Amino acid sequence: MLIVERRRDGWKQAHIAAAMGVSRKTVRHWLHWLHRFATEAETGLADRSSRPRHSPTRTSAETEARVMAQRWTTRPVGQLARLQCGSSAAR
Repeated sequence: MLIVERRRDGWKQAHIAAAMGVSRKTVRHWLHWLHRFATEAETGLADRSSRPRHSPTRTSAETEARVMAQRWTTRPVGQLARLQCGSSAAR
């Protein structure tokens, strides 16, 4: 593959992108997928979750519940109707 050959020859991503008529972001994505295939074979091409494995600063469930309860009690009636019935029903 031409992109791999150029990278091995020491080309910078920006130069590869310019020569191929694509964006640097596209070259970066190609190289990412090629690296995953090289290191993990076909299993590396499978979809993966983008969800973080842990969130040390995540809001506690108790605080989240209080915020959600407060949101529903402080909204004007028209906003609640639009949320529940669609925007045209509240007009």
